[in-house]
Amino acid sequence: MKINKKIKIILLSIFGIAFLLFAILVYHIANARPIENATIQISRIDFDKPFDSLSTEKVKKHLLSIDGVKSDIIVKNNVVVYFHDNRLADSKKVFNQLMKKDNYKASRFVLPASLANKQVCPVIQKDGLSYKFTKFVQSVFN
Repeated sequence: MKINKKIKIILLSIFGIAFLLFAILVYHIANARPIENATIQISRIDFDKPFDSLSTEKVKKHLLSIDGVKSDIIVKNNVVVYFHDNRLADSKKVFNQLMKKDNYKASRFVLPASLANKQVCPVIQKDGLSYKFTKFVQSVFN
């Protein structure tokens, strides 16, 4: 009898914790709203040759002097990735201003049209269970 009671307590605890976690997930999905004023954009510039430490700092300094570019600049080999406020500058404007500051040989990375027109995160499949569950929960609470 004691073993059955312990098993019942363990099973009830497991189901209780699972139900609590499920309720938290549903609450989070129901209350998650898209960010209305998302203005930070990430852009990339491909250079013809890799950077050394001095030229890395020089490129960072030149990028930071451009209006709208944020301090998060990543330089790896011959690729520069930077964040900018798209209300102040777009990637084309930043690229053109950077090219005026020094004699760089580079090209602006442009996203292929097939990826630019995707409506959801490329990780989540529209026919996947998590996407369908999220849409269902949002439709119930909206």
